[in-house]
Amino acid sequence: MENLFLAKSNPRESIVEHTEKLIEAYETLKKIYPDIKNMNWDLLKLACIYHDLGKMNTKFQNKIVKNINKDFEKNGYSERLPLLEDEFEEVEEIPHGYLSNAFIPFDYLEENFTEEEIRILYESIFYHHNREHLQGDRKKELNLIIKNDLNKYLNQFIYGRLVCSTNKINLNNRFMKFLKSRVLDDYSILNHEEYKIASKFIMTKGLLNKIDYAASSNVKIEISPGNLEELTKKSLEPYKINELQQYMKENSQENLIIKASTGIGKTEGALMWIGNNKGFFTLPLRVSINSIYDRVASKIKYGKDRTGLLHSNSASEYMKRNEKGTIDKKYLDTTKQLSLPLTICTLDQLIGFIFKYEGFELKLATLSYSKVIIDEIQMYSSEMIAYLIIALRDIVKVGGKFAIVTATFPPIFEHFMNYAGIVKNVDYKIPTKAFLKKNNGQVMLRHKVKVWEDDIDAKFIYENYKNKKVLVIVNTVKAAQKLYENLEKYDDIKNDIFMFHSRYTQEDRAKKEITIFENGQLKNKFSGIWITTQVVEASLDIDFDVLYTELSDISGLLQRMGRVYRNRILDTDKVNINVFVGGNKLPSGIHDNMSNYESIIDIDIFNKSKEAILKYDGLKLDEEEKMLLVEDVYSVKNLKESKYFSNIKDTINIYNDLIPYDLKKNEAKLRNISSETVIPEDVYKNNKEEIKKILDDINETNAYDEKIRLKDELMKKTVTISSSMFDSIEKNGGKLEEIEISKYQTIYIVCGNYSFEKGYEVYKKEKSFSENQFL
Repeated sequence: MENLFLAKSNPRESIVEHTEKLIEAYETLKKIYPDIKNMNWDLLKLACIYHDLGKMNTKFQNKIVKNINKDFEKNGYSERLPLLEDEFEEVEEIPHGYLSNAFIPFDYLEENFTEEEIRILYESIFYHHNREHLQGDRKKELNLIIKNDLNKYLNQFIYGRLVCSTNKINLNNRFMKFLKSRVLDDYSILNHEEYKIASKFIMTKGLLNKIDYAASSNVKIEISPGNLEELTKKSLEPYKINELQQYMKENSQENLIIKASTGIGKTEGALMWIGNNKGFFTLPLRVSINSIYDRVASKIKYGKDRTGLLHSNSASEYMKRNEKGTIDKKYLDTTKQLSLPLTICTLDQLIGFIFKYEGFELKLATLSYSKVIIDEIQMYSSEMIAYLIIALRDIVKVGGKFAIVTATFPPIFEHFMNYAGIVKNVDYKIPTKAFLKKNNGQVMLRHKVKVWEDDIDAKFIYENYKNKKVLVIVNTVKAAQKLYENLEKYDDIKNDIFMFHSRYTQEDRAKKEITIFENGQLKNKFSGIWITTQVVEASLDIDFDVLYTELSDISGLLQRMGRVYRNRILDTDKVNINVFVGGNKLPSGIHDNMSNYESIIDIDIFNKSKEAILKYDGLKLDEEEKMLLVEDVYSVKNLKESKYFSNIKDTINIYNDLIPYDLKKNEAKLRNISSETVIPEDVYKNNKEEIKKILDDINETNAYDEKIRLKDELMKKTVTISSSMFDSIEKNGGKLEEIEISKYQTIYIVCGNYSFEKGYEVYKKEKSFSENQFL
């Protein structure tokens, strides 16, 4: 019986055909990015050529043949391929990656590479499918298969790229002595003396994986960057590039931390810094990511063929933007494999490599020749800040670049960057002055502040309404709903009150987002009161006349202030920012260390923020002073004893130098999934037939596009709530039913009231729910 030397069954592909695809991807990568740091291109090419030769073993070939025969049977064909005779039926299949090294002539390796490079090559091939280390009898079985199984087929295999013909190959297991321990157990990129070997391994293993995945999915490994810098400049016409954009363009080879006013053109500056290189633009909110993606692909005209959108809902967003309402699967795969020149994404899609799970090398190797933008850094949790700092350190170590662009940069972040080993003026630059939005050469003045040492109050808002465009921001959904109820009691403004928070169904939230955006445009003569939560802090470009807000922290407060007089100079002496810091009790969502509830903001940060903003009671506050406020509150001196400080420090210490491959990939969670998807019973009752039909259709269809479309339709009826709120509902018997969409996704039907005006409310009888629902 003849060995067909197959690599894949669907579509059928031989080992040589598959390897040729790898070589093509390798050549493309080398052509587009020839100057990748810490690379030995010859070593990587050898890894590509030999990585799958172990697939010629009997068990693997028979497995592929059985799959092909199943397809024949399924499609009604009478043809069947014969199986190879298996002399070692009692031996469990040895993974092909473990066998492939046996084909590489050791003499050739000794003549052309150092001992460390040989070890790197062997380990890259051996573990290219991220499997466990061989133990005990399995080593004997490995030797048995090399000697008595692979040898049978060696002379039949012909491939011109091998370093010598197969009749000269002496199959051997000498590679095993190089695999007694893992390279990254013995060498670290953080150690100057060990750096060269560790980084070369990360590049070889990571890029072998990247090349292999691209070849297997028929996706281009990389697409050449276009002229992003020129297109960005052109998009600004008739205006010239400003001081910030010029600085980022001139310092495009540096790692940067840029402090700049909102609305000054940070996005364009960031794109100029990326220039005609591979780039990733990260933001915390999906809605902001979608917006930047549309702007870059369409307005700046970089095109979707070079721009990707990557977050947990990418498939759905791509479908919405496709004229035919379908998904270009190849475009989606190209995005997921990080092959596009520019990817707009959430941070968690990029920096999971810090957990050093099997296969982590691919992302770090890709980032080694990329430039990463971090926007809206102030919105991340203390844990996420720690993860980001570790990631930036490792990206810089392997040759990648970063730029943090932000309206406010807390000094505590700089402290921890230094603590983790990213040193100012060595690893990155910060301009001596922030880039401030100016009007006729003067720093823009947009806000006058009044601080109220009291609780936010419906009566006060009503009495001061005066038919203006009013924005109210509170810290929790519960507080928003209560304020709405109290304002609704005033009949003369009943029709002027609107609400927007996170606890609406997706379809209602989308409608409200459009309405508040339209109402909040400067040219719109709308008058009314919008009661909201922090959902408006960063994602919506709106411009209201006056703000009434609870205090959360100083950084959040400045974000909230940015939604009032956004693009206007303060041309009056009247107060347009009212801050309520709490009277006898703390603002909603804020809890001290004695409370059973988790506070949305560290109590020490809240107290320092309160102290800082009180100094500006009755005063005007310009852009420079706002930045100084953040620097004051978030100083190391002020926060050294805080829970926030210790959270960042402890997280860095835990993940700073993890044992490689200790964590499984599914254990490496960047985000604590702290939410559940639910359908309130009111919504379910009103849409029962439609929901049932969607579920039936999901189960019946096998079409990928249709499944995504149907799931999107179903998700329109859902609300996202926190896990703590869900646990409380469940404990009180409020979980009525569960709907399994897939083995990864379940939606729960829960008790409670729902309306378009107020969103989802738990029944009033429930007293045990946490108020910590502020998003």
